[in-house]
Amino acid sequence: MAQPLDPDDPGTDSAQQIYELGRFAAIYQRILSNYVDEPDPHKLIEAAIDGMVGSLDPHSRYVDAHAFRDMQRELTGKFAGLGVEVSLDNGAIVVKHTLEDSPAAKAGLLAGDVILSIDGTPLQSMSLDDVLRKMQGAVGSTARLSIQRTGRPMAFDLAVTRAIIATETVQTQELGRDVAYIRIVEFDDNTFGSLHKATDKLQADIKPKDLKGYIVDLRNNPGGLLGQAITVSAGFVGKGVVVSVRGRDPNLAKVFIANGADLIGDKPVIVLINGGTASAAEIMAGALQDLKRATILGTRSFGKGSVQTVSRLADQSALILTTARYYTPLGRSIQAEGIEPDILILQRDAEAYSDVHLTSGEAGLARHLKAPDGEEEGGGSSFYVPVDARDDTQLNAALDLLRGVRLNPAFPPRRLTQ
Repeated sequence: MAQPLDPDDPGTDSAQQIYELGRFAAIYQRILSNYVDEPDPHKLIEAAIDGMVGSLDPHSRYVDAHAFRDMQRELTGKFAGLGVEVSLDNGAIVVKHTLEDSPAAKAGLLAGDVILSIDGTPLQSMSLDDVLRKMQGAVGSTARLSIQRTGRPMAFDLAVTRAIIATETVQTQELGRDVAYIRIVEFDDNTFGSLHKATDKLQADIKPKDLKGYIVDLRNNPGGLLGQAITVSAGFVGKGVVVSVRGRDPNLAKVFIANGADLIGDKPVIVLINGGTASAAEIMAGALQDLKRATILGTRSFGKGSVQTVSRLADQSALILTTARYYTPLGRSIQAEGIEPDILILQRDAEAYSDVHLTSGEAGLARHLKAPDGEEEGGGSSFYVPVDARDDTQLNAALDLLRGVRLNPAFPPRRLTQ
């Protein structure tokens, strides 16, 4: 017969939780009663939640109702702002990614830059949500950012003009009228639809007998929606396991299976990755690699292989909580390890290996979720991509492979069927 819980037994989990909550309530009440100025109870609780969630890992966070609405707008592919993605790392606001052709990119902001202040207001003591609100403003207004950049001894200012950011997540071009190039910038609500239109256009523009294959560029793709990554992967593999998700409870493990139309037939595929390829982009690269549908070329990816579950709260705020890890179809963990390319190709430009363009990846982030089962951690590499395609060593290596100018045993892979 089960015995009733003893609240005085420190070994009882529920008793310990009650004790800790009581301790928190006592401190909260002491602050409300005795602090020199009368505090705002709502702000105290918000700060406590921020601190609690922020102590977990770099990707778990609490967002208020305003920030949650902004986050949802971003995932629809259209929002107002600077066009920059930032993270909070050891109290510093660090640029993770700038959207192509965004105000931030045009102003010269780079991944890895630390934003010290906006319009003269220091950001060091601000929460990430407060920083994101500070970046917002009227379309056409200017935000003055103070930037600290590795390799530059002094901080400097950048003026960024706020604008409506309408992201086109799939970009295409014909390379020599015999190779189809597809760049996936990120995964939002519109990515698969854009991919479908892009492949139709490429196949109409390039004669089937001339088309030697596809280059899919996932470099500096920060990820996005899991569902879109699975659907887009299905566009290349047709059917098969794309990714599995495992959390603390083994009974809640999930396997995601693609069951869609192959958009490109049997044409060879080369996927480009680098140190800026993260999250959902790593899921796609890992799936195509494991299923032998594509050859992965470039440098090791970022290693962000954790699942964030978004829970909307009663006041329309949200808790974004890391709940599981991603695994490739063959059971490889992505977290703090990244995807190793089948063919390692480094950029020739020395600029690619300056401190400005190197990232230590997920494994270098404070409080990162550890790789499972004691596996060796790694991830990250240079995220440099030359502006001029003629200087892009990785892109040109992929072209040479598709055209038969260069040979490598990893290309083409022997495709697996499931």
